[in-house]
Amino acid sequence: MTLTQQKLDELEIIESIYSEKIEVDAHDLVNCQDCADDAEKRPMLRFNTKFDQLHLAVLLPSDYPVDASAEIRVTWSTLNSSDESQIHDLIKRILSENQGECVILLVMSELTDFLMDLAKIQQQSTSLQQSPAKDQVCDHYARVWYYAHHIYSREKRTNMLQWSKELCLSGFILPGKPGIICIEGLKNNCKEFNSRVRAMNWQLLKLQHEEPTLLSVDLKFENFKELIFDVHGRANNHQDLGQFRNFLSEIGLQTVFQVLFNV
Repeated sequence: MTLTQQKLDELEIIESIYSEKIEVDAHDLVNCQDCADDAEKRPMLRFNTKFDQLHLAVLLPSDYPVDASAEIRVTWSTLNSSDESQIHDLIKRILSENQGECVILLVMSELTDFLMDLAKIQQQSTSLQQSPAKDQVCDHYARVWYYAHHIYSREKRTNMLQWSKELCLSGFILPGKPGIICIEGLKNNCKEFNSRVRAMNWQLLKLQHEEPTLLSVDLKFENFKELIFDVHGRANNHQDLGQFRNFLSEIGLQTVFQVLFNV
């Protein structure tokens, strides 16, 4: 098969698939058809293709595809610089990996897939912009409450303070007997904290309450710290839970006190 016939065969396949998007240079086409059976004559072939956002000007040199690569010029109207760079890289890669082969159909197929993926991304972005803020972030944040039989260990308390910084969590530890832990922040970070805190040795630690669908504006704490109220009891290990209840009321979390202590 002559190189000219290879060009024509590739063009025929492209036209059958992209019949409404391709414009062939009539003069080049006639020359190619006249020389299809002549191995010595190798005319060029030029055609244009139009996608929604792209225009391809394709030149198949006389020695394409064996001894010369296709020349493809791409223009567009609405793509940003990042998309443009990806398209150039895509075409460059296809030409490099398929030297000596007919590649225009592959280029057009890959570009079609690229534009379809791009359209999906743009549609998703538009949907997010049009959705209420709650729909965007309601599943991203959580607040989790733990009830412990006691929290005395300095090592445990130090670890939790360090983890909260590492995981960008806010909340508090109420040390003593009983002990309370509250964390809030990104859901995945709360899950990671949960796995770490449960790996420590506890006499009793319960995930007593969880608020799994918060907005960022619902977060109550600016950092993670220890709470210290008036201490009483024989071993000075009981914090004043009345003061703790008032603390929760002041930040709008008074109902959680009943959940924590089943009152």
